[in-house]
Amino acid sequence: MKRTLLFYGLLFLTLLGCKSQQYTSDELPDKQLVFGYGGGMAGTVDRYILLENGQLFHTNSLTQQTEELAPLSKKEANACFLKLEELALSETDFDHPGSRYYFLEEVNQNIKHKVVWGSNDHKPAKAYLEFYNEMKNHIK
Repeated sequence: MKRTLLFYGLLFLTLLGCKSQQYTSDELPDKQLVFGYGGGMAGTVDRYILLENGQLFHTNSLTQQTEELAPLSKKEANACFLKLEELALSETDFDHPGSRYYFLEEVNQNIKHKVVWGSNDHKPAKAYLEFYNEMKNHIK
């Protein structure tokens, strides 16, 4: 009985210590999934940053304020990062903004890969649109 109680006590302490690190908008980790939109009459940019631990931040270029939104579960965040990896942004050269534009960006350390669309003359791959819409659904 004492061994079982000791085991569960140690298990509880181990799980308690496994809580993922929390970040602030001023100190973000090296790996990020960034998406958003911009342009229009005011030229504002709304940028969302998802972290692997599920934290989600929003920045508006007009107000210059960053807020932390409701987080995704770690499982959802991992699924998003896996899908981002499948999109292989590093192998894509697609930069066709319009007056209103949308973007997906993969940040890993100091390396950034970005896809931008919005021009009526250049349509992005369906996979980018689907992934972007999926990401937008996480912030509603």
